[in-house]
Amino acid sequence: MDLVLPQSYWDKYQRELTERKAKQAQLDARWEAEKATGAETSYLERTPFVPLPVNPYVRFLAYGTEREVLWDVVDYLLFVLCTEPPSPEKSPLAGWFNGTVRRTKRIIEPLSRLLLESRSVYEVAPDQRGLVRRMEAGLSDALTVASNAAEANGYVAARQHLERARDKLMVVHADPSGAYVDVIRAVEAVACPMFLPREQLPTLGKVRSHLRDAGTKYEYVLTDKSGTPGSTSGVVAMLTDLWEGHSDRHAGGPREVPVSLEAAEAALVIATALVTLFSRKAVRLRVSTPVQAGN
Repeated sequence: MDLVLPQSYWDKYQRELTERKAKQAQLDARWEAEKATGAETSYLERTPFVPLPVNPYVRFLAYGTEREVLWDVVDYLLFVLCTEPPSPEKSPLAGWFNGTVRRTKRIIEPLSRLLLESRSVYEVAPDQRGLVRRMEAGLSDALTVASNAAEANGYVAARQHLERARDKLMVVHADPSGAYVDVIRAVEAVACPMFLPREQLPTLGKVRSHLRDAGTKYEYVLTDKSGTPGSTSGVVAMLTDLWEGHSDRHAGGPREVPVSLEAAEAALVIATALVTLFSRKAVRLRVSTPVQAGN
């Protein structure tokens, strides 16, 4: 992280060590003097101990680094010092006898409480090895629903892309552009085999065009005012927003604009809805009404 301990921190630590040594010597002498008087002492009693001064590196990380860097420091230390939660299949006693697991617990529990009580935008990652931005409960639940629906219907890749997009947006240093790519792929993983099964090079743009041009062939589970299945125009609009909003897909042109964090987050919300709708067959081929005899 290119952090260098200033000499002043080291000098202060050396001074505190010298002071600590002198205080300890005084306590040791007093202890020995009391023992020499013949006073009875319990075997549990011991020589008073003066605590060591704070490690200069710890002090520097806490007080000497810029506030903007502290999140990186915490994120990195979690990665170095902590381990992932034990597998549910393992006995709870296995974690108790594992020193690394116990150390992780001592770090994670107070840190999580501090982040929650201070209403921080960050929280400890599920794997306990870093920080992630706190996600709204509604979006988190929607992502879970979309991921489960995709996997249950055979679109495992869609789930993987949604989770990658989420991870790229939630880390300390978000990657909006990379997240947007995974957002597009998540929808493509469901929509391309569903609507363009014979297409050799399917894309989300082609799916959008197909549904737009062949809209009468498909129906939407939401009904219109007459009670009949609705059109796919709303879904096409969502696909259009997602496809055209990928502003840095092509380089070198006047319309190339870096994807903002807000844009990538909005795209994730749209993709979550589309993956859920497509996985649950909310858009399907329209059933033709049979022609009655005599008409």
